[in-house]
Amino acid sequence: MKSLSEIRDAAAAPLSAPRHPGASCPVGLVILGANFGAKIARQLAETAGPVRVAGVCDLDQAKAAALAGELRVKAFSGLDAVLADETVEAVGLFTGPIGRGRLIERIVGAGKHVMTTKPFELDPEAAQRAFEAAERADRVLHLNSPAPSPARDLAAIRGWLGDGTLGRPVSMQARTWADYRERADGSWLDDPLRCPGGPLFRLGVYFLNDFAPLAGVPTEVLVQHSRVRTGRPTADNAQISIRYDNGALGTVFASFCVGDGEPYRDEVFLACEHGSVRRWMLRTGSVDMHEDRAVVELHRPGKVVERVTTAPGDYAGWYRWDAFHAAVRGFPGVVRRDGHATVAGVRLLAAMARSAASGKIEYLG
Repeated sequence: MKSLSEIRDAAAAPLSAPRHPGASCPVGLVILGANFGAKIARQLAETAGPVRVAGVCDLDQAKAAALAGELRVKAFSGLDAVLADETVEAVGLFTGPIGRGRLIERIVGAGKHVMTTKPFELDPEAAQRAFEAAERADRVLHLNSPAPSPARDLAAIRGWLGDGTLGRPVSMQARTWADYRERADGSWLDDPLRCPGGPLFRLGVYFLNDFAPLAGVPTEVLVQHSRVRTGRPTADNAQISIRYDNGALGTVFASFCVGDGEPYRDEVFLACEHGSVRRWMLRTGSVDMHEDRAVVELHRPGKVVERVTTAPGDYAGWYRWDAFHAAVRGFPGVVRRDGHATVAGVRLLAAMARSAASGKIEYLG
């Protein structure tokens, strides 16, 4: 077996955009949704990156005004005001997931580009309509999971699977956890219809979007969930089993009840006929996670063949602001939207939601 010094350890650089007239001009982004959106806005404000915060909008105008004042940007009175402002070129959509597809149709229809977040939607048809609207308007529609182009960790895994030497996938296993002490607050996080499967919908969604497709085409799912300790009425401990069309099996476990000091380690194990792939996160403990990295390893019988350690921010689930900027500015070869992968992920989420409600196996049509 090779020693660690003999293992190829590749640290990938972030996406570098080619020379272009708009390369030095950051994209101005209005943040829509000042709860989770506040975290994103502060991250962007702390760095002189390719995207800058240009404004804040929220139904709670006092909250929007407070965040806008903190960041010294414009506070908008509502979405209509954002869409009517010709100086706004892009919207960061960070509202709750239900009905997000309809909002995207309005935003791209007004000529604005969109960056949004997981979970994208729970209605596959609404998700499809959103991408069709973006296509008609020729607007960029990106999200963090699944991203329109694979980050370094996913690209490495796809490459290893693609060369055929690993054989067929047999199993995909993923798990993530955190130590939450939440209380009910009347938000969508308390509603089992809008937050099905609790931690599966909030944390496990990354694996359902990005890693579950690596094993094949999902055909059926079964969800089990429980509430161990948190104050919300929704589940805080859950897992999903997945059966694939090629015979592979998958599981995703997600929990808010594990206090081992290693939250969001985000482990993935992909077993194949002739080897396996393992992925995990190197967390720095920083709140904004901007220095975190992912590690992926290719295992053959008796040895680790290859290891890739990503650059910060170049892993599945992170917001790829560099790619969003490149797409908005029209750099050649940059994916402007990927409706196929996103809608496939929404179909899996919708089946998960049905199973979480019924307690039975649900099928993907």
